[in-house]
Amino acid sequence: MEKEKDSKPSNPVETYLQDLIVDKDPLIREIGFLTNHHGRPFLGPQCGMLLAILALMKKSLRVYEWTGAYGYSTLWLTKVLPPESNYFIGTIADENLRLISNYLKRAGLQTRARIEITDGPAHFSKMEGTFDLVVLDLQQERSKISSWLDVLPSKISSGGIVVSLGNLPAGVGTTQSKNLTLSSVEMYNHRMFNDPRFVSALLPLSEGILVSYRTEQES
Repeated sequence: MEKEKDSKPSNPVETYLQDLIVDKDPLIREIGFLTNHHGRPFLGPQCGMLLAILALMKKSLRVYEWTGAYGYSTLWLTKVLPPESNYFIGTIADENLRLISNYLKRAGLQTRARIEITDGPAHFSKMEGTFDLVVLDLQQERSKISSWLDVLPSKISSGGIVVSLGNLPAGVGTTQSKNLTLSSVEMYNHRMFNDPRFVSALLPLSEGILVSYRTEQES
C-alpha cells in the first residue's frame, strides 16, 4: 500500500486542515485511498465532517445525493443520519453503485440508504416531496451541473440545504480544465449566488464546496 503522505493535498492550507481531522473509520480511509489511486477529486475528512455537521444541524430526515464517487461522502452522511431518515442515492454507473453498495454493506448500513442508477435531475424532479439536504457530488459529470438549476428550488424544503462539491471552475484551485465544465460550473455558481431563494457561500476546500440555504422567499 502506498504511504499515507502520498494522498495529502499539495496546498499547505488543505494539508493542515486535513491533518486536524483523521479518518478514524478504516472503510472511509479505504475509500479515500481508492479515490486518490484513481486520480479522482477527493473530499477529505474536513469536507466529510462538514457534510456530517450540516446533516446534524438540520436534523435531516429526507436526504438526496447524486454522485459519481465511490461512497466517501455517503458513509460520512449515513453514519450520522437518524434511523428514521430517508436517504436516497442516485448514481451514474454500475461501478459506482457496486462500490457504494459494498461499502454500505461492510459498514452494516445497507438498510439505511436506497441507491439506484438514475439520469440525475430528471429523476430527482419526479420524486415525491421535498428534501432537507441535497448533495451533488458529480465528479466526472461536473459539466452537467447547470442542468440541476431549474429543478432544485422546488425540491428543497424551506430551511433546507444544497451542497455542491467541486465548484471551483477550471484554473481556480481545481484539476478541471474542460471549457464545458468551466461554463457549467460558472453558470451554476452565479445562478445560485443570485437566486433570492438561496443564501450561498463557496468554501475553497477540495476543489470548492458551494453551500446554499433555501430561504422562504419565492421567485
